[in-house]
Amino acid sequence: MAEVLSQDEIERLLNAINAASVPDIFPGEQVQAISYIHETFAILTSYSLSAHIRSRCHIHFSFIDQLTYEAFISSLPAQTTLAVINMNPLKGNAILKIGTEMTFAIIDRICGGRGDGTKFQHGLTDIETSIINNIIVHILGNMRKAWKPAVDIHPRVEAIHTDPQSVRIDSPNEIVLSISLETMIGETKGIMNICIPCSTIEPVMEKLSNWYWNKNPDNTPSNSSEEKSEHVPKENEKKKFRSFDYFNHVDPAVFLDLFINEHPQVIALILAHMEADKASVALQYLPDSTQSNVLRRIATMDRVRLEIASEIERTLENKLVVLFH
Repeated sequence: MAEVLSQDEIERLLNAINAASVPDIFPGEQVQAISYIHETFAILTSYSLSAHIRSRCHIHFSFIDQLTYEAFISSLPAQTTLAVINMNPLKGNAILKIGTEMTFAIIDRICGGRGDGTKFQHGLTDIETSIINNIIVHILGNMRKAWKPAVDIHPRVEAIHTDPQSVRIDSPNEIVLSISLETMIGETKGIMNICIPCSTIEPVMEKLSNWYWNKNPDNTPSNSSEEKSEHVPKENEKKKFRSFDYFNHVDPAVFLDLFINEHPQVIALILAHMEADKASVALQYLPDSTQSNVLRRIATMDRVRLEIASEIERTLENKLVVLFH
């Protein structure tokens, strides 16, 4: 029986085939500079993401492809997490791609679960988008640190999509760099990609090359807490978390509209903070299979970061406002 390729293996094969037909725009020394920056980025993100979600994370730089933008988009699965990244002061945007199983492994873990990855059953909900946006902002802090010794960029999230065909940051035939990073979060493996148009990075490639050959330990980024405050909200800016107490005064039937498409770990987090009798009634409005799953997750739930609980609370309040108006 023929061996079935995994999604990541298929992505690697497609990228290799597509890259083979495109002439290299940048010489080897400039590609080495970009490789070195993203090796550093991978190390920084491995350490910081492990601490942020309290789970073992390992990110390893793999390789760089030079291929057309159309080839890059075509190599992606039908649904995946794609963050459009503004690369200010560089012109144009980049894309950070996080695989589907990895996306849900992060959501599960950061909401107190074990970090189980699941397949997309739908596009990201508002809550899931908010959680992933929080993680990507954290990751972009590491991107800035890795780039800073050579070029001081200020990356920020412009938008998050799940359909690759809806994302256009360059013309189909324009050449892009696709940086592939082997990633493991808990037991979930995947490939993280960063796609940067050559037109965006070309103006600084000579500077990157010169920096690479003249770099020394003093201008190499380290895993320090410097600039951390730029990417983590200050305490006085955080909204006070009220433990979802306002849900205790809402008709439990409303939960069917609010929760029906949410990740079971998100539902578990919310119900775990409600009054027991109200949570029990709310559970009855969920499908039987979801009820048992949520109850198991409540019983085994780990700690959840305050800013994550506060952000989920804020998103749900906004959904309630829309629902009642």
